[in-house]
Amino acid sequence: MEYILISTAVAGIVLFVAFFLHSAREAREEYPGTGVTRFEPGDFWSDAGRSASAALSGIFSSEDEQFIASEAGKQVNALFRRERKRLALRWIERQKREAAGIMSRHRDASRRAADLLPSNEVKLFVRYARLRLTFEFLAVSVWLVGPQRLRGLAEEANAVFHGMQNAKTLGGDN
Repeated sequence: MEYILISTAVAGIVLFVAFFLHSAREAREEYPGTGVTRFEPGDFWSDAGRSASAALSGIFSSEDEQFIASEAGKQVNALFRRERKRLALRWIERQKREAAGIMSRHRDASRRAADLLPSNEVKLFVRYARLRLTFEFLAVSVWLVGPQRLRGLAEEANAVFHGMQNAKTLGGDN
């Protein structure tokens, strides 16, 4: 029994590390030479707030998959699932980068602040840690089963992200 438990844990860790390395490689390939997100004119992602929410609704919806499954052949269906998975992982990576940018700006502002409240900083850190864990879990889930069944989790992650983005903590009060 112990052997099965240990084997399962090791297999889970290996899958997580493999996914993490694959995800990081894709992010680097998207924008070589920089870790900064760039938005090109006319890019779907350039209007970050509205487009990210619209992307969330479209990417994690199962309606398109049902339509493609009923109207197209196996090759088109497989291509659709592969591209939808790629878009979902790209959305997750962008959200993670934006969250990291928010935290970076907050750290810079915190260094200059004279009236920091440790309880607010801990709350913000816990919110950020929850967001990162949710995005990682979402990414692994998308990688394993595809985005179509994960809309609720994606909406939860997006809500936590927007809550952190709009938090008054970034200005001084939580």
